[in-house]
Amino acid sequence: MSHTYSAMLTELTPNDAAFQDLVGASHQRFAALVREAEEKARGFYQKTLGRPARIEEVVDEVFAAVEREGDAAVLRYAKAFDRSELPADRLRVTAAELLAAYNACAPTLRAAMHTAIEQVTAYQLQLLPRGFGEALDLPLGVRWTAIPRVGAYVPGGPAGSLPLFSSVIMNLVPAKVAGVPETVLVTPARADGTVASELLAAAHAVGVTEVYKVGGIPAIAALACGTPTIAKVDKIVGPGNIVVTLAKRRAYGRVDIDMLAGPSEVLVITDGTVDPRFTAADLLSQAEHDTLAMCVCVVIGGNAVAAPIQAEITKQLEALPAERQAVARASITRFGRLVHVNSLDEAAAVSNAIAPEHLEVLVANAKALVPKLTHAGAIFVGPWSPEPIGDYIAGPSHTLPTGGTARMWSGIGADTFLKRTSLINLSEADFRRLAPAGLALAKGEGLAAHANSIAIRLEK
Repeated sequence: MSHTYSAMLTELTPNDAAFQDLVGASHQRFAALVREAEEKARGFYQKTLGRPARIEEVVDEVFAAVEREGDAAVLRYAKAFDRSELPADRLRVTAAELLAAYNACAPTLRAAMHTAIEQVTAYQLQLLPRGFGEALDLPLGVRWTAIPRVGAYVPGGPAGSLPLFSSVIMNLVPAKVAGVPETVLVTPARADGTVASELLAAAHAVGVTEVYKVGGIPAIAALACGTPTIAKVDKIVGPGNIVVTLAKRRAYGRVDIDMLAGPSEVLVITDGTVDPRFTAADLLSQAEHDTLAMCVCVVIGGNAVAAPIQAEITKQLEALPAERQAVARASITRFGRLVHVNSLDEAAAVSNAIAPEHLEVLVANAKALVPKLTHAGAIFVGPWSPEPIGDYIAGPSHTLPTGGTARMWSGIGADTFLKRTSLINLSEADFRRLAPAGLALAKGEGLAAHANSIAIRLEK
């Protein structure tokens, strides 16, 4: 495909073999991500542990050590991986420290946090499911109860340089709305033992119960196994790098988890009716997250639509600060794609095959397209619903399924933190109406004691 402009996004069609790299089964994409991480991990573990090792070997080692040694193992591995040398009695951030961080926070940022908390709370309240028959006034019912203790992981970025304090709001406000009584936050300490004050301010604003300065594998292991300092939780949520994700996978079964998340993704469908500057800016907003982030633009309208977007990406990329530009450029180069399609139906098919974390609909007839979009973590409709507004303030949580898992998983919501208990409250008349069929099924399966439990009541 020839162009008169410099193409930042690699262009292709759904018929090209390279398109399959965007789709693939979710487990295949996850496995590829793990393989790439393993290459980097060997050198890291040689340096920090004195030997090369696979990530999952280290995860198993840390979990076993934390279960055996408790706080001592958490502290040892935190020192090795994050160069943090905090004693056990300084892992927990005190309420006074949280309040001081909140009071020191710039008033405009503090106000913005409260606006986000209000927006997220209002949205999450609408997600709460309704029980029925809880007063034993119906033969059948259901009761929803909050998970007792939840741990949320919040990344700090390389050397604590990118503390995602918005994730405190997006992960733990839904838990608060659900009625979780104990909310626990873990985040890596910097080498000097500190955590970004903005993150602590957000934790205070949300009303987090406990905050601990530990990250990575030891943090997940502590939440899953429990130590004298960090009590075990019932569920672990929140984003993290591939190492954190593999640790969460190891924790599953001991505790529940939200999902296995990978690098950020955005897919934008555009027909050229929205300003190309918007499209380019939204693609780059995800590219700057991570060199592994995936940015896909699905174009209806050919080169006339594609060219201005490509030109804007080049222009806006060069205007980013050096560090963000380097990350975004690597992401765009490796995982930036522009897919040419001929219709809304074809655009929907492409999007559903990829099942992106974030999906933007920038077309003239959004009402015709949105019902066709069945697999996405979150859908952002129209030019005034950019993905970053969802990251920070709109209301839905920004912790969403990645790697094609939007086909079967949902993002975090208030319902993530609830469990459902069935209520069976039959009268004798109800029982006698259902018993013959139940008895036949029990006999058909050859379960004599099951059958007897029903039959003995029919004899009465």
